[in-house]
Amino acid sequence: MDDLFGRDIALDDLGSPLVAGNGELILTDGAATGVQDIRLRLGTPLGSLFYDTEFGSLIHEWYRDENDRARRDAFEAEVEQRVEEDPRVVLGTANCTVISSDDRGFTANVSFEFIGEDHPFNLVLTLNSDKQEMVIKDVNPRSGL
Repeated sequence: MDDLFGRDIALDDLGSPLVAGNGELILTDGAATGVQDIRLRLGTPLGSLFYDTEFGSLIHEWYRDENDRARRDAFEAEVEQRVEEDPRVVLGTANCTVISSDDRGFTANVSFEFIGEDHPFNLVLTLNSDKQEMVIKDVNPRSGL
């Protein structure tokens, strides 16, 4: 499956490279590479990469929007669309659901399946409009990173 997912430099929750005790960069492999790629896509504003203007998402725009049902529905649809842009994701398996919401922001659960994997993967996205902060966490980080 490494051919499908490839390898990449492992990143922490802040996007900094993970370094082993001996000073070498830690690499991802297998599905962990795919999960990291999806986190990067969701966390990157669409069009901000000069070398790939199609990479990223529009979910940063929800910081400034009112927090109502219609906007949360649009947020869920945007996340599902961007997750399914990853060619390793099985089409039709991406699902995003806002699981809590208040006047300061909301938290959403994202699930999806990769080709050749026998279980879904899950991310949690938290948007805080007060801090204009977004956190994307892997619900079940895989060991080996």
